[in-house]
Amino acid sequence: MSKGSFPGESQLLGHHLNLLMKNKGLRMLTQVVKLLSNKRSQAVGILMSSLHLDMKDIQHAVVNLDNSVVDLETLQALYENRAQSDELEKIEKHGRSSKDKENAKSLDKPEQFLYELSLIPNFSERVFCILFQSTFSESICSIRRKLELLQKLCETLKHGSGVMQVLGLVLAFGNYMNGGNNTRGQADGFGLDILPKLKDVKSSVSILSE
Repeated sequence: MSKGSFPGESQLLGHHLNLLMKNKGLRMLTQVVKLLSNKRSQAVGILMSSLHLDMKDIQHAVVNLDNSVVDLETLQALYENRAQSDELEKIEKHGRSSKDKENAKSLDKPEQFLYELSLIPNFSERVFCILFQSTFSESICSIRRKLELLQKLCETLKHGSGVMQVLGLVLAFGNYMNGGNNTRGQADGFGLDILPKLKDVKSSVSILSE
């Protein structure tokens, strides 16, 4: 026995070396490729953790235009977080370059998720149609209400006696205030662009303008 050693020391050292090699091998196996920015990867990761859905459920909902399993809010989130063209190009490029490699690194989970979404036929177009269909009736009703309000306003401006009286008073007051001016004090009408300026008209008596 050598000085400073004890029985089983070499076995323990060998055991530790084996553990180190295994851990190193595991780290190499678990290395993944990150192609998204940190912010983008985090956003997709949060979406994934909130879904609680299998990709087959998402595909069924999108392909069959069925929102009974995947609700509209989730479809909206998927649509907004779908892979952009530059992101998808990077993901597909990695797939092509690592296709025939034995020890190729796999994509990180957010990248895998976006890639699987892109494999759903016409994903963006189908989800857009689902969302558009769900809001179409509400949008039409909103537009109809606005048009009806505009139509009533036009009718009131054209035929409302109250509007005519107010405009007549504005003309009369304007002519009175410009009474010393032979040109401006004898006006037969005025442009509508002058109406917003009425708020700036003040009396010569300060107390009356407060």
